[in-house]
Amino acid sequence: MSRGRWGLVAAVAGIVALCCALPAAVPPVLVAVHAAALLAGAAGVRRHRPAGARTWAAVLLVLGAGLVTAVVREAADDQLAAARQGLGVLQVAALALAPALVRSLRLPRRGSRVTWPDLALTACGAGLVLVQLLAMQHAAGAPAAALAVTSAATLVTVVLLRLLSTRDGLSPATALVLLAIALLVGASDVVTTEAGVRGQTVVLGVVAAAACALLALAAQQPGLRHLGTPFAGGTLRRDGQRLLTTVPVFCVVPLLWGLGALGLLPQVALEVVTPSGYVLACAGVFFAARSLTRAERAAERDPLTDLVNRRGLHRATTELRQRLHEADVHLCLIDLDDFKQINDTRGHAVGDALLVDVADRLRAAVGTDGVVSRTGGDEFIVVLGTSPLDEEGPGDRLLTALDAPFDTGGVPSPVTASVGIAPLPAGVPLSTALVDADVAMYAAKQAGKGRSLVYRPQLREQVLGGLARQGELRQMLLQGAPPEEVGELVVVHQPIVGLQPLRVVGTEALVRWRHPREGLLMPDEFLHHAEAAGLGARLDEHVAQLALAHLAGWDAAGLPPLDLSVNLGVGSLHRRGIGRWVAALADRHGIAHERVHLEITEHEELPDDPLIAESLREVVAAGFHLDLDDFGIGYTSLSYLRRFPVSTVKLDRSLTMLISDGGDVPLLQGIAALCRALDMRMLAEGVEQEDQIEVLRTLGVDLAQGHHFGVPMGAGDVPGFVRRTAAGLGTPARRGDDVLI
Repeated sequence: MSRGRWGLVAAVAGIVALCCALPAAVPPVLVAVHAAALLAGAAGVRRHRPAGARTWAAVLLVLGAGLVTAVVREAADDQLAAARQGLGVLQVAALALAPALVRSLRLPRRGSRVTWPDLALTACGAGLVLVQLLAMQHAAGAPAAALAVTSAATLVTVVLLRLLSTRDGLSPATALVLLAIALLVGASDVVTTEAGVRGQTVVLGVVAAAACALLALAAQQPGLRHLGTPFAGGTLRRDGQRLLTTVPVFCVVPLLWGLGALGLLPQVALEVVTPSGYVLACAGVFFAARSLTRAERAAERDPLTDLVNRRGLHRATTELRQRLHEADVHLCLIDLDDFKQINDTRGHAVGDALLVDVADRLRAAVGTDGVVSRTGGDEFIVVLGTSPLDEEGPGDRLLTALDAPFDTGGVPSPVTASVGIAPLPAGVPLSTALVDADVAMYAAKQAGKGRSLVYRPQLREQVLGGLARQGELRQMLLQGAPPEEVGELVVVHQPIVGLQPLRVVGTEALVRWRHPREGLLMPDEFLHHAEAAGLGARLDEHVAQLALAHLAGWDAAGLPPLDLSVNLGVGSLHRRGIGRWVAALADRHGIAHERVHLEITEHEELPDDPLIAESLREVVAAGFHLDLDDFGIGYTSLSYLRRFPVSTVKLDRSLTMLISDGGDVPLLQGIAALCRALDMRMLAEGVEQEDQIEVLRTLGVDLAQGHHFGVPMGAGDVPGFVRRTAAGLGTPARRGDDVLI
């Protein structure tokens, strides 16, 4: 048998022996309650094995002291004196629990500020009760020591009860221990000297037994193992909740007044309660008004950045207009670009810290000339007064404030924003200017982000048209709307030719939108709308599905194996598992992975996100090729070559044109040397003339595409084109032989 079980058996045996030794005159009820409490406490400690052994040793000490004092009280000649002495022993023993309770109820470092209104009201109510108790004891002739004990006991009881009422998430074990100690400490105030000796003895015994029963019940709670640790103390309630806990304080005044009027309390109650009631009522009204004011202010502030919210912006704008009555006022709507990506990759805590930093910079940039508001998410509104003498416009002023990189989790990150600006002259409602600024902000995002635009009526038509196209794309790609309503996406193919020797080696899949009302739309007319609507990845998958089906059809028609190039937009690159869905499509159509080239473009800078690089490495590991499209027109080309596993570099047509224009051929020679050093193939785009081919061969360019070889054509026209040119591509393909879509 374990040591713990032997200890429990010894405790039971001792209790049985003690009960057998009691005189027959001792009433067994209260003693039995104390004995059962001690047994239950020991069993609970044994079962749950609390982390703080000293804490629960103190609990068992109180329970053991309760049993002993109960036995002594019932066996003593002067039961009243024994009851009072026993209660004192229990109170002293209960103080051993104080250190553990202090550790449990320790406040967190942040948000630990305690407001004083609820404290003041609680102190007023406690003061009234204390005055009444002291008056009662003074009328009974109690000595000064008894008055001091009553004062201290009242103070401790009020503090313990306040702890119980102002904490959220308090563990049941902690709450029961607090209630038990409050009952023990406050017992000396409950029992008056006017009660009979026997009645007072019974009351003291019941109080002690009830406190021990509460401790025993606490020992049965699973949360007792955390007593003495911060996990058991919960959190401090909000100011409003704590103020509500003072409602019972207002019941003290009518209760004491009623008891005094009935003659059940000394006359001092009427003398003290009446003026105190007025004071308490005035304090309550004052504190309620203060809390209401704070609540109204909080309703107009953003809790994260402490900027005014949309509701508070109306008041702040009115005050700004009155103060800057001669200035031109503009409303600027600021939306951070790609903020969701920061939240997704760095975490919401980093995103919140970034929003706070942005708010601080905007506040510093505006100064006393305007008001900064956060209306939710990553959107800010700035109402700014400007002067014709200002060197910077409102948009430049705000964007300049965001130029320096932000600290995002220890990593410096540039953050751009799109700003829409609308004039806010006198008499124009804030809501009207906000709608205009919203239109301008959307237009700024469509124009490439990181810029500001001032509202003009033409922007509304542009933005509404873009939103309409987004809705049609959503219906097409997600809801399967019929082509007669929203049109359909059509994939065409432009031949890719090997230069040494000349032969068709593959095609690049290009997408067109055959619109039912606007005719054939080119990619630059709708791709950015798809990305803005979050449909970029879905569109890329749809195009890849159609293009791979075309490739499988050509294989079935007996064409020589051709490679297929498919473009990936930004939305696809942010999507995890690119290689998996491309592999699933290729395997479904029986296409070998090495025949598929996935192209990333340099038109839009990709973030230096390790997850994107890892996803593209998975693509290459799955057997696909990664090509860099439009090389030479962006400012990230070399960065892309370093970050991503590129196998083919596609020279932009602007570089190819250098050959026919007699331009900077040494630049092409340098690019060619770089690609050879990195073991990358080169493909020249935009080949239009015969004389360009020999120069490209000399530079070591492997592949080419352009109208000289063939224009984009329908999938059904590719087999005929390949067969007609299979004998050799020494002469340009005639435009009339190709089907341009």
